[in-house]
Amino acid sequence: MKKIAIALGALLLVLVVVVTVRTIRFVPSPSDTTGVGPLPSENDSILAEHLAGAIRIPTVSYQDSAPQRAALTALHAYLARIFPHTHSTLAHERVGDANLLFTWAGTDTSLEPIVMMSHLDVVPVEPGSERDWTHRPFSGDIADGFIWGRGSLDDKVGVLSLLEAVEALEALVAEGVHPRRTVYLAFADDEEVIGRGATDIIAVLRSRGVHPVVAIDEGSAVVRGVIPGTSRPVGLIGISEKGYASVELTVQGTGGHSSMPPTQTAVGALAHAIDQLETHPMRARLDDGTAAMFDRVGRRMVLSSRIALANLWLTRPLVLSKMSRSPTTNAAIRTTTAPTVIQGSQKDNVLPIRARAIVNFRIIPGETPEIVLRHVREIVDDSRVAIAFAGSPTPPSPASSTSSPSYLIIARTIRALEPDAIVGPSLVLQATDSRHYGGFARDVYRFLPVPLGPADLARIHGTNERVGVHDYARCVAFMTQLIRDLSAQ
Repeated sequence: MKKIAIALGALLLVLVVVVTVRTIRFVPSPSDTTGVGPLPSENDSILAEHLAGAIRIPTVSYQDSAPQRAALTALHAYLARIFPHTHSTLAHERVGDANLLFTWAGTDTSLEPIVMMSHLDVVPVEPGSERDWTHRPFSGDIADGFIWGRGSLDDKVGVLSLLEAVEALEALVAEGVHPRRTVYLAFADDEEVIGRGATDIIAVLRSRGVHPVVAIDEGSAVVRGVIPGTSRPVGLIGISEKGYASVELTVQGTGGHSSMPPTQTAVGALAHAIDQLETHPMRARLDDGTAAMFDRVGRRMVLSSRIALANLWLTRPLVLSKMSRSPTTNAAIRTTTAPTVIQGSQKDNVLPIRARAIVNFRIIPGETPEIVLRHVREIVDDSRVAIAFAGSPTPPSPASSTSSPSYLIIARTIRALEPDAIVGPSLVLQATDSRHYGGFARDVYRFLPVPLGPADLARIHGTNERVGVHDYARCVAFMTQLIRDLSAQ
């Protein structure tokens, strides 16, 4: 027994030494601390009014339907009036239905161009929730230090900040400031529903032999109070995004009067299938994007978090278990399961002849829509339930480099915006138009320089969407610096 105790003591000592050494070495690299100096200030009030004017044009995408052409045309006209230099000096065109593509020609046509992306459409307001808004959803009110309304976070803020940046840079052309690389501004009209606009733009660029070195879209931001283990702001650069698949579950019933029900109705069978899927989620894992985030961000967390993340070879099960407890962090480590639609009888005393549900899955890199469908069939395991994809699924996007010149430029510009920020790569949980650019652009990154706290995350597609007036001005300054540096490399 004494020998066993000595051996166990020695093993424990070795374990403590290994954990300690790995934690000591788990520190930021010098490249994680360098920036470009503070960004210049902008005229907050003028910029705010420009964004507010765009918000007042309701370019709403409904389910499977892009915005009405009249609303998009009105927005096009508004942008032409607010940004006269950009429209008079850059080549610009309407692609497909109502997508906008601007081309700012670079001085060196041998260099691969850059693509800056955003989208013109917004999601609708949930019927009945209008009264819960502090300011009307499409008022564009500027009050209490905020710009209020749909599109202030997703994603007219991106469209307007890019155009403001190019408009400002265009004014420097007379002073000899020209981009070396060609810059494309690509604004799709249906990102919120279909994404055909992005593919139409890509088709046009491909036909012209364009091969972008980088495409940059929305998707991640500067977050505070969202990532456990640190109180500092964290600038997350999305290097990949989850895939998307909706699965339809259908059960056929016999119908009839509800006073004489069978042991289990079609709705009951459907409910059991849904319960099985929620009770047996797909397994947790650390994919490339989330693992890379922890490798960069974890080096600046509190000591307990650093110990855990520096020694994932030992602590991985504990880390995954803790992350599984929060919806935000759980979504970063697994393919999520979300029942979103259920339909049965049209009347309370009529047994359903057919019951139907839709379950939405956001697929983590390393898994595929086919794996999701196989999982659903194995877990439901009920011959009464027909299972098939609803719509066309999309796989997760490939991961982009975290050492490319473009990534490093984005990172240092974030540090100029937020000197105290921890900057690192991340996995984007929602779907964006940038998923179409994988395989077209060499690298695709997702970042919008808007600070978000836990309450702000609920405003995206939710109630009281807003952006700070000063935060938006800094967003414009960020885009100005970013375009200048990316186009000069």
